[in-house]
Amino acid sequence: MNEHQDLEEKLREAASVGDIESVKVLVEAKHVDVNSKNAVNQWTALHWASKRNQSAIVSYLLLHGADKSLPNKDGDSPVMLTSSTEIRNMLGGSGQTETRQSELPITPNYLANPPFPYTQPVVTNNPTSMIDQSRRETSAANGSNREEDELVLKFRIANSDERDFIEVELDRGNLTFEALLSLACRELGVERRLVYKIRKLPDTIVRKDKDVRRLTNFQAMELVLTNKAISSSSRHYGNIHAGAMSNQQILY
Repeated sequence: MNEHQDLEEKLREAASVGDIESVKVLVEAKHVDVNSKNAVNQWTALHWASKRNQSAIVSYLLLHGADKSLPNKDGDSPVMLTSSTEIRNMLGGSGQTETRQSELPITPNYLANPPFPYTQPVVTNNPTSMIDQSRRETSAANGSNREEDELVLKFRIANSDERDFIEVELDRGNLTFEALLSLACRELGVERRLVYKIRKLPDTIVRKDKDVRRLTNFQAMELVLTNKAISSSSRHYGNIHAGAMSNQQILY
């Protein structure tokens, strides 16, 4: 089944279950032929809507060019399949017309496996919203992938005047001690030679790659520095808090 035929099948299914929004989108946005027939039983969307007594769908299809005289494979027109007086009137039939129980040569998926695979709205009835929704879904998927690829950690310098943490992102594909140390030093503006150890709060030293792989998202961490004079660029987060830092030795 090609894409065109697939859309036609969706239209017949939407008409059968009374999904007016999907019917509108398929007819108005996708330009599906309302008079398209199933290749086997020759049923149209109007046949299905009539058979299932979907009066709103019948009315809509008629307004958009549905041919009420088209027969199916058994020679039945839509009016012969409905038990609804309202629909008979819309189709120009008599209120006393006997409903035909048309025998289908196959049992369609509509009946064999309810609910239909297309019972959810096929698309939104606004083409612009369709594009926006697609963009949102793509953006959400990309955001989700990025979150899965990164380990978010909270870092600060131990025993400094600045008590707040910053968040850093470590690539989950490179969960090594070396990568963690390089990232923390870069983000905090600390020279590597001044780092004495990395502490996982409250009281655990991170020493090797296995320790890094055990870290979880938003784990609080500290860089503990040596008892050496620390340059101003090493004592604050990227020079943001330089004025608030005082010249003092780090105790650990």
